[in-house]
Amino acid sequence: MLKTAPTTGWSRLNVFLHWTIVLLIIGQWIEGGFMSDVWDATLDGKITDQLTTTLGYSHIVIGSVILAATLIRLGDRFVVGRPPHNDEEPQWSTMLAKVTHFLLYALLIVMPVLGLLAWFTGNDTIAGYHAFLWTPLLVLAGLHILGALAQHFWFRSPALKRMIPGVRHSV
Repeated sequence: MLKTAPTTGWSRLNVFLHWTIVLLIIGQWIEGGFMSDVWDATLDGKITDQLTTTLGYSHIVIGSVILAATLIRLGDRFVVGRPPHNDEEPQWSTMLAKVTHFLLYALLIVMPVLGLLAWFTGNDTIAGYHAFLWTPLLVLAGLHILGALAQHFWFRSPALKRMIPGVRHSV
């Protein structure tokens, strides 16, 4: 059953998954080079050292966890609801937030799916699409961070406070 009334805050699950995804993306950024080495070695029929292999495979696992966490977060968002956008913010700001969130969710689903598809098929073209989307993801994440800071400092919105772990959340 979908929630019809707007909630005043994010659920604890949604906040937890938000920050979990953030940390996992940072992990992917740190170890991404190892996955490239494992990918190239696998396609060439070579063996990599234990550290490279372990971190390369952990890239696959972490990407899968990001996919699952994103899908659960979206489900929670549709079932529990989301806090309303601040009516005092300009319409362009709200629209930019909605587009940014939509694109972030899309990339957090498409990237792991492409990565898994590339890995299981050995398709270098699909792997290239997966890798190409990394830059747009980082740009959108940066825009998301700037938007959160603008909401907090410029528009004086409570949006950022609602996403801080440990703060009492409604629902």
